[in-house]
Amino acid sequence: MKIKSLLLAALVATSTAAFAAESAPLTFNGVLTLSNAQHFGLVNSDATRTGWVKLGGEFDGYTVKSYDAASKTLTLDRSGKTYTVALADSKFDGSAKVAAGTKATLADAQTVIDQMQFEKMLEKSLEGQQKAMAKMMEQAAGKSGGKVSSEDLMEFQKKVMGTMLEAMNPEQMKNEMAQIYSDTFTKEELASVAAFNSTAAGQAMIEKQPDIQQKLQELMMPRIMAAMPKVQQLGKEFGQQQKAKAEAAAAKVNGTSATVPESMATTPAKP
Repeated sequence: MKIKSLLLAALVATSTAAFAAESAPLTFNGVLTLSNAQHFGLVNSDATRTGWVKLGGEFDGYTVKSYDAASKTLTLDRSGKTYTVALADSKFDGSAKVAAGTKATLADAQTVIDQMQFEKMLEKSLEGQQKAMAKMMEQAAGKSGGKVSSEDLMEFQKKVMGTMLEAMNPEQMKNEMAQIYSDTFTKEELASVAAFNSTAAGQAMIEKQPDIQQKLQELMMPRIMAAMPKVQQLGKEFGQQQKAKAEAAAAKVNGTSATVPESMATTPAKP
């Protein structure tokens, strides 16, 4: 009888081990409640993809099935097989409010920067700048009375854009942007931004932001160009006024009089 009990216990243990969920090769780094729904922050095995998904959502081929708040463990499914992943140490678990002003880490900021597809965003932004610059140069060439050839203008544009791109250094800018974000936003704020970015609306915002910036530039540039003659005139008048002031001050020191421009002259008040 005792032998049968031992065999039964061994059989149960073996069966339990056989059906126990495996640990998923993912990093579970946060829980955030947004719009009355919990979002779970996940990172793939080689740390090249991050995302915030809800129950029923998919990430890297895994479907999020349930979350046990007591053990802070996610249960996932992939191809009919069950996996689990526990919340990483020192990560935001959403169980309590992060204190106001809690400093974000570079890792928190990097998650958001990666979601923004920073390199692609920078490339699109530079393309917009190039188009705006091309229009400005075409206008300037038109005012030159045909003295500038289109071939030379195109070559000049390429040199300018090449110089700008070299100065940008996308990889360095990405790291600096992460530092700016971690210095500017709190840990909870970045978690909320990351959760929004993982939604369809957030992805649309990221994807379309460069187009919005380009269209905004197209609205601004004609206004700026139209104001340039007035700005140049203001600059000219300012220079004349400063020159006149300097001459008047020098004349006063030397005991001589200086001619004051009409624009600076004052008319004595009538008695």
